[in-house]
Amino acid sequence: MFSAFIVDDEPIARDNLIDAIKNHKQWQIARTYSSGSQLIEDVERDSPDVVFLDIKMPGDSGLSLAKKLLAQPKPPLIVFVTAFSEYAIHAFELYAVDYLLKPFDDARIARCVDKLQQALTNQTLFNDKVAAQDAWANTKPLKQLVIKSSASIRIIPTDDIEWLAANGNYVDIHHQGTKHLLRGSLKTVLSYLPKSQFIQVHRGVAVRFSMIREIKTLDDERSILTLSNNLELPVGKSFKQRLVSELFETRDR
Repeated sequence: MFSAFIVDDEPIARDNLIDAIKNHKQWQIARTYSSGSQLIEDVERDSPDVVFLDIKMPGDSGLSLAKKLLAQPKPPLIVFVTAFSEYAIHAFELYAVDYLLKPFDDARIARCVDKLQQALTNQTLFNDKVAAQDAWANTKPLKQLVIKSSASIRIIPTDDIEWLAANGNYVDIHHQGTKHLLRGSLKTVLSYLPKSQFIQVHRGVAVRFSMIREIKTLDDERSILTLSNNLELPVGKSFKQRLVSELFETRDR
């Protein structure tokens, strides 16, 4: 069961949203508010999954409340519900998982709920794995990663990942020409990606097999591989033999 708070100074707008969400059996409206004066304290105590926020309200605006929510250690997902389309770009860039423009219909609510459930379900999978890393090798690979920051939650299908690089306590996830940080070690992240699709080629680098186009030996100690996007990456000496062997096996599959 997913829980939601609703914050809107218009009673009719609150009731319309409650009625729309009631059609989805996995959801419950835990609390409703006409302003945000009590919201932050209640969120800290009750940890709802989602907060639906109006933007223009007496006192703190929805944008201001979102900043306070996202500063918490375990911020909820945020959906803005407003009659003003001009805030959409700002909301998406900074906070929102979705942006409901009033008036909305049941089909639009259903799309929003589906998006939220996907994010929350995969976030739970990710958090469960973080809490039980030793069991990851025995679980099915994830089909997508959920990367959560203070400002957003991004869902990345594992099929879109091109290569990965260790970056301190994080891993750079490179996909479709962009990069995002995921907390954890390279070894840990690789443990829940499909083993048949990725291989570690260096102490701090792993790549998708299908991205590899060439391996070149520079000298006795150094080699590089070239990806299909012409990017060159180092190959560690201790990883090269397995890399070459796996490539031949992959070719014959």
